[in-house]
Formats: sequence, structure tokens, C-alpha cells
Amino acid sequence: MDNVSAASPLLGQVLVVDDSPISTESVRQALQGDFSVATADSGEACLEALATGKNLPDLILLDIEMGGIDGFETCRRLRETHDIPVIFVTSHDDLPECIKAFDSGGDDFVVKPFDPEVILRKAQRIVQYHAVKKTLAAEKDTLNSMAMGFLRNLGDTGVLLNFMRSSLGVADYDELAKRLLEATASYGVRCHVQVRHATGSCTRTPTGSASPLEESVLEKSVSMGRIFQFSRRLVVNYDSVSILIIDLPDDQDEIGKLRDNIAILAETAEAIAETIAMRKESAARAEALQSAVSETANTVESVRQLYAKQQADARLSLETMIDNVETSYFNLGLTELQEARVSNILRNGTDHTLTLFEVGIELDQRLAHILDALCPRGVSSPQAE
Repeated sequence: MDNVSAASPLLGQVLVVDDSPISTESVRQALQGDFSVATADSGEACLEALATGKNLPDLILLDIEMGGIDGFETCRRLRETHDIPVIFVTSHDDLPECIKAFDSGGDDFVVKPFDPEVILRKAQRIVQYHAVKKTLAAEKDTLNSMAMGFLRNLGDTGVLLNFMRSSLGVADYDELAKRLLEATASYGVRCHVQVRHATGSCTRTPTGSASPLEESVLEKSVSMGRIFQFSRRLVVNYDSVSILIIDLPDDQDEIGKLRDNIAILAETAEAIAETIAMRKESAARAEALQSAVSETANTVESVRQLYAKQQADARLSLETMIDNVETSYFNLGLTELQEARVSNILRNGTDHTLTLFEVGIELDQRLAHILDALCPRGVSSPQAE
């Protein structure tokens, strides 16, 4: 293909493919005011020039009747690799020729001998149309890329939201590790996860519980910092949570997105692990408090029972004492008046003593109130047990 110097192109470059120098020169004269013009003298030369992929023309003016492969075959082969617009130049204006031109992939045609103004207008229109088409295609690709990025981000957010929704009520560290592993799998990578707690750790892999070696790798990776990448592996560490990616993708942009998503996921799991720890601590405190309440209730009930027994024993002891004294009057040789005085003294003392014990009724009521507070209705009291 011979490049011919011309004035600065306004609309682009045209490749004229024709084995007739006269026809080629006529096309050049018609277009060179608006295009730079290059030529090829056969279909084979045209395809060979385009095969390099360099300096591709914006339009091809293709003669149909040439030595070697004709214009129809040239256009068909051209369409296998390129989308460059083609205007056929033909000596025939019949319908079958026109249909064949379009079927082989042409965009338009002109009939020899052609009007220079007509061929110029056709060239201008097609080049401008394809320029707009390329712009729209590029904009479409950009919008598609943006939409796909939005959908990917939406999907990433959905993974995090699903993990949060399913894990907020989890009260077990092993279950948290299981949910975390499921979430990482949603990003299309294989991971090992570890959740550490006060009494040990839970480690999970895609195949189930981790082997001692796999647990050792995760335990050692904790000292590598918040985020550490080595070979095709990447580890994200928090105080209670570690996630080890064992098969990073090749694309650096994908690695960056994956690193950010896994870091957010690990941070969320860290917060949930802290919540589980607080729940377990609260449950332990509640259990200890319940034990203390139960012990206190038992003590209060024992005090009530001892006090009631003391009242009964004291009453019986005083009554027995009065009976013994009155029985011994005969042996003491007391007069009736003396016996009456002694009996009065004893009975008055007994009544006074029993009156003091009646104050214990208030104490018993207070103890009962304490028991009610310690063992609300519906909860078995120590006495009932």
C-alpha cells in the first residue's frame, strides 16, 4: 500500500483498492481535499496491509472487478477481522450486483463513471457515521463497565450484609468461623479462617476443621501485621480474627478489591467476636449472681426456720417450768397466798418473755419479704424444694 502525501486530513484516511491507475487517480482527486488517500492495486495487497493492524484506514473504496480475488471476496475476508466501512465501486448498476455487494459486507456503492461530488459526500457521510458509532460504542462500553462495577460493588456489599445479618445473633465462636468461611467463599476465593477467644481458637478451612499444620500457619501469621501478602497468599489479621486467602487472582485490581472486602469482613467478624465474648461474660456473671441469690435465699429460709423453732422451744420450756414449780408447791410447804404470789410472778415473767418473742413476727415478715424478692413468683423457693 503506497501512502500519498496530501493536505492535512480533515475527516481521516481512505484506502482506494483498484487495479486501474486511472480510476484510482480519479478517486484521489475527488477525496484529497477532505481525506488523506492511500492506494492498493489488488484485494490481496489490501488484506496484507490491513493484517499489520497499523495505520488502519477510516474508509475503504473497493473496486469489484480486479485481477486475483475480486472485491466481494476481499470484503468477506476483511469482515472476518475488521469493521472498517466499505464503499464498492462497480461498473454495473443492476439489482443482483447491489445485493451481492451488501451480502459480502459492503456499506454502500457508487457506479462508474462516478460524480466526484457524489463519491465525496458518500465518503464524508459514512466516515462521520462510523465515527459517531465508535463514540457511542465506547460510551456504551464505559457505561457497561460502570454498571458491572456497580453490580460487583453491590454484590460485595450484599455479601457483607448477609454475613452481618446471619452472624449478629451467633453466640458460639465455631459457628462464627463457619459463617465467616461461607462469606469469603462468596468472593470466589479459598480461605482459611481463625477466631481466637479466651479459652482457645476455632479454625476452619473449605474442607472442614483445620489440620495442626494449617492452624500453625494461621497462628504464626498473626504476627505479620494487619495485612500481609506473600506469593499468592494474603492474610488479614485482627485481635480475634484472621483470614488467610490461599489463591489470590492474577489481576492486581481484583486483588486490591478483594483485599479491601476481606479486611471489612474481618473487621466485622472482630466486632461480632467481641459481642460473643461480652455475652458469654454476662452469662457467667448472671450464673454467678443466680448462685449467690440461691445461697442467700437458703440462708434466709434457714434463719426463719431456726427462729420459729426457737419460739416454739422457748414457749414449751417456760410452760414446763411453770408446771414443775406449781407441782413442787406441796413439798415446799408454802401457804396458799405464797403459792399464788409465786405463780403470779412466774406467769407474769412468762407473759413478758412471750411478748418479747412476738416482736419476732415482724422479723419473720421481713424475712418473708426478702425471700419473695430473691425468689419471685414462678421461681421455686428453697423451702419448696
